[in-house]
Amino acid sequence: MRSRSIRQNLLLLVLGAVSVAWVAVGLFIYYSVQHEIEEVYDAQLAQNAKLLASLVRHEMEEFHQLQIDISDFLPVVHKYETKISFIIYHGDGTLMTRSPSSPILPVNENLNGFRKVQADNKVWYTYNFRDPKTNLLIQTAQRHDVREEMVAYINHGIVVVMLAALPFIAILLWISISRGLRPLVNLADTISGRSIHQLEQITFDGVPTEVRPIIGALNSLFDRLRLAFEKERRFTADAAHELRTPLAGIKTQAQVVMRSTENKQRQQAITQVITGVERSARLVNQLLILASVDADQHITKTELDLKQLCAAIIGEKITSALEKNIDISLQGESVASIYGNEGLVRILVVNLVGNAVRYTPNQGRIVVSVTTESENVMINVKDSGPGIPESLRAHVFDRFKRGEHPDISGSGLGLSIVLRIAELHQAKIELGQGLDNTGLGIKIIFPGMSPS
Repeated sequence: MRSRSIRQNLLLLVLGAVSVAWVAVGLFIYYSVQHEIEEVYDAQLAQNAKLLASLVRHEMEEFHQLQIDISDFLPVVHKYETKISFIIYHGDGTLMTRSPSSPILPVNENLNGFRKVQADNKVWYTYNFRDPKTNLLIQTAQRHDVREEMVAYINHGIVVVMLAALPFIAILLWISISRGLRPLVNLADTISGRSIHQLEQITFDGVPTEVRPIIGALNSLFDRLRLAFEKERRFTADAAHELRTPLAGIKTQAQVVMRSTENKQRQQAITQVITGVERSARLVNQLLILASVDADQHITKTELDLKQLCAAIIGEKITSALEKNIDISLQGESVASIYGNEGLVRILVVNLVGNAVRYTPNQGRIVVSVTTESENVMINVKDSGPGIPESLRAHVFDRFKRGEHPDISGSGLGLSIVLRIAELHQAKIELGQGLDNTGLGIKIIFPGMSPS
C-alpha cells in the first residue's frame, strides 16, 4: 500500500476542515441572508402601506374622493412589477382600487400586520394597515419568489467567491505546510549526509519543539550505536589478541615436530599442539557463543526444570571431575521450574560448572544447589578452589578477564557469557564465599514462573 507524505496528509486534513467550516458558514450565511431579506422586505411592505395611506388621505381631504386610474400603472416596465401589488378597501370592506397585477387576496378586516397567504397558486407576503383617519384598509403584497430570487442571487455570489478562493487557499496551505516541514527535510538531509562513522549527536539549535523528540530519539540511537561499535572494536581486538597466542604456540610446536629427530621430543610437541588446538577451539566456541547472546534481544522462553537440567550437565562433567578426584554433588528442591530459553540456560550452567571443575584442585569439592525463595528460583555453584579476592570481583565479568592462575587454561569469556544470559532472563548474579571458607560461590537468581 502506497503511503502519502506528511505534507499531503496535512493538506488534505486542513482542506477537509476548511471545507467543513465553509459548508457550516455557508449554511449560516444562507439562513442569515434569508432572514435579513425577509426583514427588509417586510419593512418595505409596511412602509409602502403607510405611504399609500398618507397619499390616499391627502387625496380624500383635498378632493373628497380617491381619483386613481388603474391605467396609470400600465404598461408594466419591470418584471418585478407583476410580483408586487397593493389593494385599497373601503371601510365597509368593498374594493376601492388595486394595482393591475394584484390578485384578489384574502383579507381579514380585523387583522393588521403581516400575513402569508396563497392566491392563484402563488404564495404572497402581505401587510394590512387600516388608516385610523379614513378607515380605509390598505394591503401591500409581494410574491414569495421575489424574496427567494434575492436570497439565491446573494448566496450564489458568495458560493462562487468561496469556491474560487479554494484553489488559492490550497496553494497557500501547500506553501505554508512545506515551510513548516522544512526542519524535517533539513534533518533528513543532515542524517543522509553522514557517513557510517559519524555518530555524533545532532544539535537542537533552531529545532522546533515538535521535532525535538525525534532528534532526542536519534541521538539516543547514535549513542547506543557508538557504544556498540566501540564494544565491537574492543571485542575484535581482544579476540584477535587472545587467538594470536595459542596459534603462535601451535605454529612453534609444529615447527618443533618438523625439526625434531627424537621421538620423545616430537611426542611432547604433538601433545602441546593438541593442547593448543583444544584451547583455540574452546576460545572460538566461547567467542561464537558470546557473539550469539550479544545479538539476542528477545528470546523464546519455555518452562524448564532447572534441577533436572543441572543434573544432566553434572552428568556430562562427572568424568572431568573424577579425573581430579573432585566430589561434585547436586542439592536442593526436587522440582524447580523457571521460564527460560533452554539452550541459553544450558550454556549458563555449563560455564558455571565447567569453571568450578577447572579451578577446583584435586581432592576438592563442588556443590550445585537449586532452591526456591519468594517465588524466585536460585542456582548456587560453590567450589573449594582458590576463589577470587574481594578487590577483583568487580571485574570478573569483563571480557577476556582471567584470574590470577595462569597455569589453569581458560578463555576469560565464561563469566561474560553467564552475565549476558542472566540479563536476557532478567536474572541477578551474586558472588559469595565458596566451600570450607575458600573458593567461590556464584548464585543466579531467576524470577518466578512468568512467561514475560
